[in-house]
Amino acid sequence: MLHGVDFSGAAQAGHDIWIAEGEVRADELRIETCDSAADRFGVAERAPCLGQLSAFLRDADTVGLDFPFGVPATVHQRDTWAGSLEWVATAATDADGFQEICRSRAREATDGERADLRRETDGPVGALCPYGSHVWKQTFFGIRDVLAPLARTDEVAVRPMQDGGDTSLCEVYPAATLASCDLPAAEYKDGGQPARERRRTIVEGLAAETPLAFPQGVRAELIDDAGGDALDAVVAALATYRAREADFEPDRAWDPIEGHIYV
Repeated sequence: MLHGVDFSGAAQAGHDIWIAEGEVRADELRIETCDSAADRFGVAERAPCLGQLSAFLRDADTVGLDFPFGVPATVHQRDTWAGSLEWVATAATDADGFQEICRSRAREATDGERADLRRETDGPVGALCPYGSHVWKQTFFGIRDVLAPLARTDEVAVRPMQDGGDTSLCEVYPAATLASCDLPAAEYKDGGQPARERRRTIVEGLAAETPLAFPQGVRAELIDDAGGDALDAVVAALATYRAREADFEPDRAWDPIEGHIYV
């Protein structure tokens, strides 16, 4: 099985983390289920939910997760990607402290001109600064509580930085994947009718133009979920499928000590 995960660092993260599960049949990725972590694991509070997610990932096959797998080299100042994970995991005791340290280091490196820097992999796909005001909690909790512990094991390989392992994890960014498919990549995440119609357009476009296939129940859920988390999880699964089909070979410039986004 192959999975896509739309991640969250919120206090009740289980309601916002969604997991899409698909099976590859010939040249098709059929999404069998898509549900929230709260429904799957029976817990919404961040710490126990992320613990359940980590245990799930340890036994999975191939999974793409929608959060930054690193920070800019200028900020972490470590020689290896694995070292950068350990820096994030230990630099601060909470997400706000992590953001403050990152911005302080960025200002020092740029003579006070810039606080929010991006990785080499971020710019070409339009991804945000990993510790900026939109994703700093996802980065901190995703790395500290999920990615770093898994990356230390022999059973898990985080692509393309690591090889081997029974489980492959990779970083994905659904907005960039949607843009690559010439589908709406914004303004589809609210309860209004225009956003709902954008979700419908996205689902129909994915079914018509990509290897994705959905049962009718999943299709309806993707359109009905006003937060767009279910849809993002499915798009994460598509990016993961593409990455695995390419044997996790990066398709653009990237820095091996910062991480790589698969689109």
